[in-house]
Amino acid sequence: MSANYSQKEESNPPKKGRKLYKGELTVDALRDENDAFRGTGGISEESRAWGFKPAFYDMETATVHPSKFPNGSEAPMHVLDGLPPELVVSRQKNGKVNSVKPGVISGFVQNNRFYTREQAALATAQMRDRTQMLSDPEQHNQLLSVWEKFVVDQSYPSDFIRPVVEDSWRRCQQLHTDPELQHAPLIGDNSLLEYRRFLQTDLMRAAQPIMKRASEVLFRSNSLILLADSEGLILDIHADDNVLSHASDINLIQGGVWDEKTAGTNAIGTALAAAEPVQLYGAEHFCAGIKHWTCSADVIRDPHDGRVLGAVDLSGLTDSYQSNALDFAIMAARLIESNLAKEYFKSRNNVIEATKTMFLGWKTEGLLAFDRRGRLVKANSQAHTTLKALGADLVLTPQCRLPALDLEMPDAPANTPSWLLEQLRLPIELKGQRVGTLIVLSSQHK
Repeated sequence: MSANYSQKEESNPPKKGRKLYKGELTVDALRDENDAFRGTGGISEESRAWGFKPAFYDMETATVHPSKFPNGSEAPMHVLDGLPPELVVSRQKNGKVNSVKPGVISGFVQNNRFYTREQAALATAQMRDRTQMLSDPEQHNQLLSVWEKFVVDQSYPSDFIRPVVEDSWRRCQQLHTDPELQHAPLIGDNSLLEYRRFLQTDLMRAAQPIMKRASEVLFRSNSLILLADSEGLILDIHADDNVLSHASDINLIQGGVWDEKTAGTNAIGTALAAAEPVQLYGAEHFCAGIKHWTCSADVIRDPHDGRVLGAVDLSGLTDSYQSNALDFAIMAARLIESNLAKEYFKSRNNVIEATKTMFLGWKTEGLLAFDRRGRLVKANSQAHTTLKALGADLVLTPQCRLPALDLEMPDAPANTPSWLLEQLRLPIELKGQRVGTLIVLSSQHK
């Protein structure tokens, strides 16, 4: 290998204050991206062990280009010199590529699927120290005493409190959560509950087979498994009748609201607040009425942009405590995310297939192709220029989402940005079904 193509690209120390480029992808931009994503799993050396290979994605043609050296051999890091000539904008005097056209995104390919750096970082995220994640039932009595001191004057010995618990207790105190609360609030309006469930159709569909299988495994284990949305509302729950009877006493049932503000420290709300796996035992809960329960939860993230969609939780009375319950919850969350990813990539591929002729037919207009949920799949070169003329603050990457184009949301038009109001919208159809929306951009209305 030539000295010019060493691992230097991804071995430089991070430089603080660098900003990622939003236009043409350059050698400097690649270096900045590597600095910004170092330690997250979003660079080649950190994601390689998980089967991710460096690649580039052309937003205009939806083509994935594996990173290669000029001789065509596979490169272990992001190298611009192996990209097709039609993508190149400028070269250095020695012939090395200096920049490529707007809309070319650096990322990774795995199993023929393209992942942006953000998506790869999400997929390869490392778990925290296990000793800090697991509860210790033997400290239950000491923690009860600590909790009593905390709620009275916040003068307490902190040796017994894990950081995730102490942080949560402090949030509850700042939110003025009632420490004597006996149960979580419950949504009593069935129509409102069904609407909230409807809003999470994708999440519930992805979770359904996992929840069903888990309920079969948990049968007669004195435990329950539940699915909550990003605000802590329980959407679905599976358990035998005996466990459900106890759970209903604290509204740990469908329609129960378990965010930290209303229900105090609990695995669902605390996992959502901390955006990480959480296990809590008995006295670690903030509210008195929940202290005879043990629970483990992990968040579920959107494979498109990494936002937290909800949480999956495994709960039971304290005498049903199992240290591997957290592993069970984590595995369930990953399986649900896997189902979400399958649907996401299927939706993306449908748009790519349906717009092949569209992008060939429109030569002078800016084109943006979104899937059914308003997620950007393709954008041609003219789109970058036109959006700038429109004054639209929209970064054209696969993480871009326009809620106004979400065909599943009844109130989506209310979220329409001003620049989009006068643009031509065309349905994208495949085999007689609508799979997305094509925006034909014009700056003449500006």
